[in-house]
Amino acid sequence: MHTGTEILADSFLRPFPPKAAQLIVTIYGDIVEPRGGVLWMGDLISLCAGFSVNESLVRTAVSRLVSKGQLKGEREGRRSFYALTPDAREEYHLAADLFYGPEDPDCGWLLTRCTEAADQAVLMRFGFASLEGNVYIGADRPGRPILGTAFRASALNLKSGELEKIAASSFGLELLARDYTGFVSHFKPMQNLIADGVAPPSALLFRLALVHAYRGIRLRDPRLPRSVLPADWAGYEARSLFAALYAGLSPAADSYIGRNLLNQDGPLPATPDAVQERMRSLTLTD
Repeated sequence: MHTGTEILADSFLRPFPPKAAQLIVTIYGDIVEPRGGVLWMGDLISLCAGFSVNESLVRTAVSRLVSKGQLKGEREGRRSFYALTPDAREEYHLAADLFYGPEDPDCGWLLTRCTEAADQAVLMRFGFASLEGNVYIGADRPGRPILGTAFRASALNLKSGELEKIAASSFGLELLARDYTGFVSHFKPMQNLIADGVAPPSALLFRLALVHAYRGIRLRDPRLPRSVLPADWAGYEARSLFAALYAGLSPAADSYIGRNLLNQDGPLPATPDAVQERMRSLTLTD
């Protein structure tokens, strides 16, 4: 018979099997990239098994990531290791700022008239929305592309409430808020497990589950200026919970990584400088 704690713990790891490739991206982004970018295949298979993703699915997903230029295989004797390619490692490092960086400060807007379909697709991928015709609007955040005929604006001269309506309708804030609220509801009970003490292997799996869920929402967040978001914006609570749970799980999780996960040279470092910087950044507030 399962105890209440065991049922609760299981609910974080196996509500449904995640897609193998997406889970592997989470593992490499959270664990491997800040520790050199290389992991033994056997450890990757074991980590995915904690989410009911079997070895065959892992190997197929790894092959696809290799073909996409994100991973490259390396052999040491009878063991296979997979490393992030330089381009993928840079991409993962930049994406990590979205999850582990400090809270988004306020910002201005980018507006652009863009007629090329390929450029329009890029803008949409970076959180822009179409106002009408070929006019696109997005938050003026670092790393946003400047395409077409663009200009920056610290504020837009619209009637009171109009910008908030545009933000809500054009950027799908209702659905995003619902997803953030669901994230909080699902992961808030994890605080009780942390308070009771979590064994290192479970702490690592819980942290991966946390990152995987938050990553799926955060990547869709257009990161709009605070001035157009409601005071009770669900993303604020979700980010606060994510930071608290991540910090609570990390001592045990990082200890497990340092003792058990391998690259070609031996165990991965538990808390290298990149991991320590990530933790400092995560706990910063605006």
